[in-house]
Amino acid sequence: MQKNSYQYLSAFSGDAHLVDSLITSAFIRLNGLQTANLLLQNYLIGDDSPHHDTLTGFLGTIAAQFGTDILNFEHLIELFEFVVSPAEKVVNGAVYTPAYIREYIVQRTLEGADIGEDYRLADIACGCGGFLLTAAQQLHERTGLSYADIYRRHLYGVDIMSYSIARTRILLSLWAVCAGEEEPVFDFQLFEGNSLIFDWGLATGEQPFAGFDVVVGNPPYVASRNMTAETLASLERWSVAGTGHPDLYIPFFQIGFELLKPRGILGLITVNTFIKSINGRALRQYFADEQADLVIINFGGEQVFRDRNTYTCLCFLRRQAAEGVAYIRCDSQLIGELADEDLLRFDYAELDHPGGWNLVNTLEIQAFVNQVEGTGRPFKQLYVTKNGIATLKNDIYKFTPTGEDADYYYFQNRGGEHQVEKRICRDIVNANKLRTPGDLADRREKIIFPYTVASGMVSILPEPVFRADYPQAYAYLSAFRAELATRDKGRKTYEAWYAYGRRQSMDVRGHKLFFPHICERPNFVICQEPEMLFYNGIAIVSENMRELLVIKKVLESALFFKYISNSTKDYASGYISMSRNYLKNFGVYQFTEEEKTQLLETEDTEAFLEQCYGIVINI
Repeated sequence: MQKNSYQYLSAFSGDAHLVDSLITSAFIRLNGLQTANLLLQNYLIGDDSPHHDTLTGFLGTIAAQFGTDILNFEHLIELFEFVVSPAEKVVNGAVYTPAYIREYIVQRTLEGADIGEDYRLADIACGCGGFLLTAAQQLHERTGLSYADIYRRHLYGVDIMSYSIARTRILLSLWAVCAGEEEPVFDFQLFEGNSLIFDWGLATGEQPFAGFDVVVGNPPYVASRNMTAETLASLERWSVAGTGHPDLYIPFFQIGFELLKPRGILGLITVNTFIKSINGRALRQYFADEQADLVIINFGGEQVFRDRNTYTCLCFLRRQAAEGVAYIRCDSQLIGELADEDLLRFDYAELDHPGGWNLVNTLEIQAFVNQVEGTGRPFKQLYVTKNGIATLKNDIYKFTPTGEDADYYYFQNRGGEHQVEKRICRDIVNANKLRTPGDLADRREKIIFPYTVASGMVSILPEPVFRADYPQAYAYLSAFRAELATRDKGRKTYEAWYAYGRRQSMDVRGHKLFFPHICERPNFVICQEPEMLFYNGIAIVSENMRELLVIKKVLESALFFKYISNSTKDYASGYISMSRNYLKNFGVYQFTEEEKTQLLETEDTEAFLEQCYGIVINI
């Protein structure tokens, strides 16, 4: 769906009924439908309606976008999903799931099912009903039941937004009408509610609630920093959300799994970070404790959702005892060709639930990763890594001088010329952009540093001292005081209004080995300036230059790149993560002093490391 139709509707996003009326009326007109369904009649815009001209404009926009193409159901679902305001998408995590993903998930969850009278399928974060529509279609094909019967007896849905439930009713009603079923009213099992606290027994009047045969869907993706206080409190009900900074999708595994009947199956498309992340630690342990029959089809760095920087996987979780996880990483377009024997199986007993799961596609890669991690000592035990400083407003604090004299740096920012005292500035580099040692000089910048450092303690300058001793820097930051107050969405109280957003890495004295956080293949640059600050990227910090030179040689090797490529998080376009969470288990061979000298002097690093690790790299 291109953006012009969405842009037209976005002007009316504050009036959900009007938006739904425009979409419904356009669909009915363009498809030449006639219906006496009372729900759909409520959304029809007639010739005498005050919104008739608005509808005419919308029809013109659709005609310009699609030409003679008829508005179809996928267009309808996309319009319903994309018309959600950007703010609500952040809070509620709404996103459109492509049809081929929905069809595969539903098809796989229905495989071998005995669909009797009490068979029930649910989407517990149904959005505008895309998964429920796909489920209705497949249930109809398998059973021959009318859509009215399927809606009344077999399909269930809940969503936190009332307009999503309204749109699900519209979508399912339109499908049934198009299929030739003309009912004045369809009986839906759809509920408005927060799945984190929703009581299905109370909603259905069934006590105790018997559960579902299938739960499918695309749970919301919302980082904890974007959650409301009410949502954060609700997460405490679910044990899987008890580690790290939880994302809202994580508890939906536990919610869905515990709603299943014995041998029932949960099928979701979700963010894939839980495989390794800190906030997925409790979830991984939960899978192991439940001995859940889990299948993961990982899409790696592929971005399935248009306009969303989200990396996903399919998960199928059956409520029956199993010893581990079946896994494969593949392109999403190939899921229809997968067979069970294509997946590699991993026993829960052999997986590291606290540290993260090493799941790979082949036994050869599995053996390689295990061999590397079993060699020497883990990286995390040997090296101190730091992330760059976090002002949360780098473009205010940081600058490149256009001139200087004995006392001041001069620079331009936001269309104005400024000067600040040299004594309050520090050198800084962007670690993500360093490629060669020469970049340390060529890419050097300055940053206003309103702190003192003594005996390893970093202290904010008291405001009277800052104002008196550094009046130019104080006046410059004062001009941006209102903007600085918007950091952390204005929710955090800082030790001073001019303080950095975070206190990390403000004192990283020592030699540093810089490398990027996200890259195609990492570059490693050593900095011997103890006072140098950095932003973005990562640094290994050490007083021992020889040790930095040794680990630099190891990290630049093909052996390390093969390891990190097969054990890290993938991003789009072949990029990978180099964060400490993926470095921590890399086994560092314990070289003797003589071997360190050999490593630093050899021209054949790969052969030397293969001998040390007892491994053949085969890249």
